[in-house]
Amino acid sequence: MRYVRVGIMQNHHQKLLSLLESLVRLDASDKEMVIQYFEPVQYKAGELLVKPGGIAHYMYFINEGYLRTYSLADATEITHHINCPMGFITAYSSYTTRQPSVEYLHCITDCELLRIASEQLTALFQQNAAWAEAGRIINERVVTYNEKRSRDLVGKTAEQRYRDVIESHPDYLQNVPLQYIASFIGVKPESLSRIRRGIMK
Repeated sequence: MRYVRVGIMQNHHQKLLSLLESLVRLDASDKEMVIQYFEPVQYKAGELLVKPGGIAHYMYFINEGYLRTYSLADATEITHHINCPMGFITAYSSYTTRQPSVEYLHCITDCELLRIASEQLTALFQQNAAWAEAGRIINERVVTYNEKRSRDLVGKTAEQRYRDVIESHPDYLQNVPLQYIASFIGVKPESLSRIRRGIMK
């Protein structure tokens, strides 16, 4: 992991500021809080930010790169979540409950992130109305996404789930190994290969 020099911090916060300003109005003090509380960090591909049994201390905003959360079942990796630039990611259950994680948080590629500790994010929500509203909106989107994903895993075919992924995130094909995409949609890599061959016919 690498820390980013203070002198170039503001550039690293621009994407997060843009996202927040698309949700709520931010004044100058709100923007200063973003720079104060969100710490720029860099990780290499393959690094694990959280492991099972550890506590997820940080929420991450993705400036550059791709990450996933996954767990192991009988030595098989099950990818629960994949996220990309302009998204947030952590091992959510551990982050919110302060209990040991059951997931890995894995950098698929080299990553440039902003991180904030759980206690700091809670303080922002309590002390700042703009942050409280932004947090409410983002949380609603996360809940809606998770509900849709749960429905899709039981209500759609594997091919439909794959098409949904590549239509909503075509960039995954260039940045996320196919075995992770296969795990994410609930199939084995060889099954995804058959699906892809069928689509290309």
